[in-house]
Amino acid sequence: MLVSDLMTPNPVTVLPGVSVAAAAETMEKRGIRHLPVVDERGALVGLVTRPTLARALPGTGTHLTRFEYNYLMASTQVGEVMISEPACIAPDSAAEEAARIMNAKRISSLLVVHEGQLNGIITDTDIFGALLVLMGARRPGVRLTVHILDRAGQMAKVTSAIAERGGNLSAVGGWYLKDRPEIYGAILKVENLTKEQAVAAISNLADVRVVDVRGEEVFHQQNVAR
Repeated sequence: MLVSDLMTPNPVTVLPGVSVAAAAETMEKRGIRHLPVVDERGALVGLVTRPTLARALPGTGTHLTRFEYNYLMASTQVGEVMISEPACIAPDSAAEEAARIMNAKRISSLLVVHEGQLNGIITDTDIFGALLVLMGARRPGVRLTVHILDRAGQMAKVTSAIAERGGNLSAVGGWYLKDRPEIYGAILKVENLTKEQAVAAISNLADVRVVDVRGEEVFHQQNVAR
């Protein structure tokens, strides 16, 4: 899975000379949280976000009149308040690299740039959506959480045992336990088997322990601000 698979291509943009008021209105109407700033040639020059705009203007506790506040919104340009060096990533980068950068920098988006031109934007919402896909959360089936001794061939035994019972693995995800690094935790989404059948398929395998089993839980996508 690459950044290009998750990003929103051709995102809504704004010119640096546009007023903060107009930028805020665009965000509100489009239901977006991030607005890339490009010049007349389409080259990326910055980024504005809802928090960026909020920090750039006086808060509600100031003594400005409504007229003065509106005037400031209309007279301040996006180029004056934008993030001039936003974090970027290439479209052919791995999706997990985008997640790593956002997590390390504590930011909610990356602009996707190729040869100086804006290709798209990837946000934390896209990363969360990818997690749902990787965990099989939008597919029906039995969700198993298992702990497996980390050694060659163990996962193959688990998947083979499920296949032998007629089960189909639609998603697999895993991690190493913090307090026991020799144990690999895995989440398996199994189709075509009941909970009882899925558990029975692997419960007798050596060094494999089922720690959680759940029925058909499907999480549907909702419209959220990007």
